[in-house]
Amino acid sequence: MVDSKKIEYLKNLTIKDLKQKTREIKAQLPQEQRNVITYSKNFTISLSNYCQNQCGYCFYNYKVPKINGEGNVVLISNEEIVALVQKAIQYNCKEALLMSGERPEIFQEVEVELKNRDCDDFIQFVIDICSYLLDFNLLPHTNIGELTYDELKRLKKYNASMGLMLESTSMRLFDKGGVHEFSPGKLPEKRIRHIKDAGKLKIPFTTGLLLGIGESLEDRIKDLYLIKTIQEEYGHIQEVIIQNFIYKEGISYHPKKPISIEEIVKIAGIAKIIFENEIHIQIPPNLIAGYEKDFINIGIDDFGGISPITKDFINPKKPWPQITYLKKICEINGYTLKERFPIYDKFINKTEFRSNKIKKIIDIININDNRTDI
Repeated sequence: MVDSKKIEYLKNLTIKDLKQKTREIKAQLPQEQRNVITYSKNFTISLSNYCQNQCGYCFYNYKVPKINGEGNVVLISNEEIVALVQKAIQYNCKEALLMSGERPEIFQEVEVELKNRDCDDFIQFVIDICSYLLDFNLLPHTNIGELTYDELKRLKKYNASMGLMLESTSMRLFDKGGVHEFSPGKLPEKRIRHIKDAGKLKIPFTTGLLLGIGESLEDRIKDLYLIKTIQEEYGHIQEVIIQNFIYKEGISYHPKKPISIEEIVKIAGIAKIIFENEIHIQIPPNLIAGYEKDFINIGIDDFGGISPITKDFINPKKPWPQITYLKKICEINGYTLKERFPIYDKFINKTEFRSNKIKKIIDIININDNRTDI
């Protein structure tokens, strides 16, 4: 249980207060780390958009009509995977984000296609793709929804890192008309168990909050403290994403008052105060375009995965910024933009957090790029 006084204290901090406090936190880092913003050059492999959840804010789901009549994907074709990998190599991508709807295998169409690919289950399909990626020295990061302990265990050695958004633990979102009314996989106990299981298995992990879906500021703060509590027990969370909801045509959720940039900036600053320098704070740059300076000055230190070849499948009308643009923004504000791996530095040399195969690929990439500072 979070102390209500702590919550009230953080709620009442002004943006000016937050800037001052996050500067003091960053000042505790070694000099060479204080003014660095990181990102990962990645590409996305959208495996299937069939999903057991029907979230009111989701555009990705197979039931939502797509822009320009784009079709749904039962299972991505082998030919498309090959083409994506070839292009990723050409653009020197390091990370492959594997994403899908949650539990697509419960749908008959997906089950039939898995059998056609000689896969016993969906996890085997994901493992086969990860193995293929590793053969080309591409580092997988898998985020395919809520999984069991055994499924996470099967995937661990084939992934540099994995992820699952906590989103929000507010039970109001499950009320009639709430965004999670028809989303059994979004029950807080399931998401929390998944994140803890990843910790038990020592999987470098990404989680985060989705803002503006019906939760309150107090809910957000409580969820950040929840993540902190999990981190204190397992130590596997490398970054927390502060992601804002963006409206898309065709979805059912229409907020009465869209979340403001100031609200997003505030919770990013609060996250920095709660996690200090233990967990990186990530903001997707395509969702806050034009306000990068505000987030840099509030203490964020990561822009996440940025792709030169694939779109943001969740927010397809929000294109990724050019790396040169972000680099310039960082430099103007006294920061250096630095590329990173999907597994953060502090985990790379900890053998319990990654397979030997992952470490070998990281070493190969560093040699091929003729650098040791990625």
